[in-house]
Amino acid sequence: FLHRSGWVEDALSYLDQVKIRFGNDPGIYNKFLDIMKEFKSQSIDTPGVINRVSQLFHGHPDLVLGFNAFLPPGYRIEIPKNGMAFLQSPPSSQVGLFKHYPVEFDSAISYVNKIKNRFLDNPETYRAFLEILHTYQKEQLEVKESRGRSTGGMTEDEVFSKVASLFKGQEDLLAEFGQFLPDAKRSLEMNKQSKKRPRPMLLPHMTPLLKKKMKYSCSKDPSFASVGKHGVLREFTFFDKVRRLLKSQEVYENFLRCIALFNQEVVSGAELLQLVTPFLGKFPELYTQFKSFLGDKELSHSITGLSDRYMEGGGREVDYASCKRLGSSYRALPKTYQQPKCSGRTAICKEVLNDTWVSFPSWSEDSTFVSSKKTPYEEQLHRCEDERFELDVVLETNLATIRVLESVQKKLSRLSPEDQERFRLDDCLGGTSEVIQRRAIYRIYGDKAPEIIEGLKRSPATAVPVVLKRLKAKEEEWREAQQSFNKIWREQYEKAYLKSLDHQGVNFKQNDMKALRSKSLLNEIESIYDEQGRDGSGTGSTSEPHMIFTYEDKQILEDAASLIIYHVKRQPTIHKDDKDHIKRIIQHFVPDLFFARRGELSETEERRRCTSPQKAEHQKELDGVYNLYFVNNNWYFFLRLHQTLCSRLLRVYRQAERQLLEHRAEQNRERLLIGEGRREKANDLAMELRLKQPSEVDLLDGNLESTQYEDTLREMFTIHAYIGFTIDKLVQNIVRQLQYLVSDEVCLQVTELYLAERKRGAAGGNLSSQCVRAAWEASYQWKAERVMAEENCFKVMFIQNKGQVTLTIDLLDTEEAQGDDPLDVQNLSNYMEQYIGTESVCSQTDGYYFKPVFLPRNLRHFRGWQLKQVEAMRCRREWHRKMGVETAGNLDCRFKLNTHKMVFVMNSEDYMYRRGALHRVAQTQHEHFEQWHRGWLSEHVSPAAERSVQDWLMGEEDEDMIPCKTTCVSMQIKGLHVNRYQVHYNSKAPASP
Repeated sequence: FLHRSGWVEDALSYLDQVKIRFGNDPGIYNKFLDIMKEFKSQSIDTPGVINRVSQLFHGHPDLVLGFNAFLPPGYRIEIPKNGMAFLQSPPSSQVGLFKHYPVEFDSAISYVNKIKNRFLDNPETYRAFLEILHTYQKEQLEVKESRGRSTGGMTEDEVFSKVASLFKGQEDLLAEFGQFLPDAKRSLEMNKQSKKRPRPMLLPHMTPLLKKKMKYSCSKDPSFASVGKHGVLREFTFFDKVRRLLKSQEVYENFLRCIALFNQEVVSGAELLQLVTPFLGKFPELYTQFKSFLGDKELSHSITGLSDRYMEGGGREVDYASCKRLGSSYRALPKTYQQPKCSGRTAICKEVLNDTWVSFPSWSEDSTFVSSKKTPYEEQLHRCEDERFELDVVLETNLATIRVLESVQKKLSRLSPEDQERFRLDDCLGGTSEVIQRRAIYRIYGDKAPEIIEGLKRSPATAVPVVLKRLKAKEEEWREAQQSFNKIWREQYEKAYLKSLDHQGVNFKQNDMKALRSKSLLNEIESIYDEQGRDGSGTGSTSEPHMIFTYEDKQILEDAASLIIYHVKRQPTIHKDDKDHIKRIIQHFVPDLFFARRGELSETEERRRCTSPQKAEHQKELDGVYNLYFVNNNWYFFLRLHQTLCSRLLRVYRQAERQLLEHRAEQNRERLLIGEGRREKANDLAMELRLKQPSEVDLLDGNLESTQYEDTLREMFTIHAYIGFTIDKLVQNIVRQLQYLVSDEVCLQVTELYLAERKRGAAGGNLSSQCVRAAWEASYQWKAERVMAEENCFKVMFIQNKGQVTLTIDLLDTEEAQGDDPLDVQNLSNYMEQYIGTESVCSQTDGYYFKPVFLPRNLRHFRGWQLKQVEAMRCRREWHRKMGVETAGNLDCRFKLNTHKMVFVMNSEDYMYRRGALHRVAQTQHEHFEQWHRGWLSEHVSPAAERSVQDWLMGEEDEDMIPCKTTCVSMQIKGLHVNRYQVHYNSKAPASP
């Protein structure tokens, strides 16, 4: 950070150069940062970094040479004329001097930016900091160039002192700066604390890292390569052994945190020894070595406590890894193990208590079992159970002590006064245990308990009645408190019990909201599309559809429609006409697609009816039929959301059926047990489903809170209720898509195109005859792709078989590839075969029924005609004369190898023309018109009217007209008889009005 000329600005400038140079390929910039991070963590050494950077920036010599500014002294990259970079390494002594200065790219740059942002209001401080660095770097460069002859310049201690005075009051910045100059920081701190007693430092250069580890969770292995690299070899080996023996990364990090507390003077050496005893107690050699690190002075005030107790009985000498195992969590103590002393053991204690097996936990990396995380509601129930248990223990301990003292009191009542004075109690106070009675007395009397216990032992006749009265008073007080607590606990149980069982509902709502977004639905099918493309499968009719959904019960469609329309009716923002259109789609159009029963519409909605694909009443009983629908994005979103709604409603419906059957079966068993004489009134469905109070408000109206709605669902369906938590959001998303379907121009065109193609039989029919409609369906797809040119096109099929409807969805490839590289020839040949032979879609059996029917004599006549055509074509002119037809076959079409699309070549054409055809057609049409016109005149025009029209045309009507004369000239125009009237004026013709 400080030992290179202009390091800060150079580093930032160098990173900017890399980012700009590889702007089109950000992966190289990210790889460069990864290399720097690996070098910082000591995963690779300096030569390794140089080698990888040279390879990464191959072809960019300026970047490779620019990296020299950040290398330790003695290292340098050279690029001769041949262009192959090589490394100049320093002598081994120089490597030893500078090996502990890693390249801190990310931390240094982050630190400089932090200073700049901290002093935005005071830029002078930031400039002063840079000036200190520049001065030091300049002086170090002069020393380097003079090869040590220069004696001036700042030392690291002086740099740290100046920065410390500059950052006065900014302790966090100064502490982070100390990581770059640990020796100078420690020297300054030692000067300040010279009056304090000296103490050893365990791995002193590890302190900054440990501070960072206590603040952040470090996932990398803090082995000697990262935290012990500055220690001596003895410490180095010690920490490596500890890391390997403790096995668990988390345990080892906790061990390091204890050392960090000691280095920060939070704990003393004796306290540190107690803290690390649980870690090192099983390894006597390491434990002794650790004590030698601390020294005698630090351990002079050692407290004999935990460490001695832990080591008692030779526990530290037990190698549990080599002991007999029971399962994965228990180890048997060896027979040579000396058991610790235990007073108060009875015969039954010796029979039931375990003195052999020791819990030996297996850490996460050694165990395949991962316990499930408790939900907050489970934690609440556990807390309630803990509180109840603690109170029960207190009450039972108190009650047991009352019984013991009552028996002592009865015994005293049978004694004479002299014997009562002489009567004494032992440590058990009249019972069989020293612990229970003492614990009860301590709970009531607190600090005075030893005096009370001593009084009970010396003078039971006087003390027992007093203590017994106090114990009974506490018994009543605690019983009353228990009753009040029971009410609180009962409420907590009722609120948390069902929620504690619902493990999936915790994350379901959040994940489901993301999954129901349009972007997520589109990404899902695009991922399947890409996956099938990588597997080599095509997107033609022979491949598996991208998505398949089964509708097992078509009655659910009616339930879904009712929910959707219920929500639509209560939306004031939707126009009345759009609401009617939406209802027609939900009640007629969608059921017809699914071969289901139509819903009812009002008279107004019926008058504005939407032409439907077919009458469901005629098709609902058929099997082996399908509907084909090419849709755009919004229709795809609607169908996916609609399918999700139907599947969840069906799951809830079937769960309700199961629960009703179980409930009624249980009721029948109860009736059989109690007899037929007692018959209870049957409950309604809501009560049978454990719904306490049937709600009269609806979630979709916004009158019911979501928490109340979820609790109601849990009461009815317990752990199966979670799929209904987001039903309102699902319906809202469906209605939002329906608004697009009735207002967006492309969506409307998609529907109109489907209805038109349905009329001509190109959008569905019997599965057995699908091959006959292959050409029509291909034409329908081509038209649909034209309509949806700006968005995705999906091929959707609704197939009914055995009473079930299957929905399949395929994302079509409507984009032409931009590359010029041809695809696999095999794919092209498969495409050509499919294009040419449409009968391959059908099986042999299916195709047999739809072969053309013909008579043999017609075939003979046809072949004879073919022979005549071949003979006539030998003489082209004769053939033209006989056939009277002119043709030209110049149309050129080609297949693009990269997309397998057929493309017509511009300015090429085919034509066929029969000479005289237009004239004959015109003459025939005129004859038909004349015939019709004559009939119409004879039926509707009288002779007088006909004469009046003729007089008007000839100008013989009695009107005030300019003198003129009209003549009628009959002529033939293109074979048609035409009357042309000419007017001759006696004087100059009048001007136009």
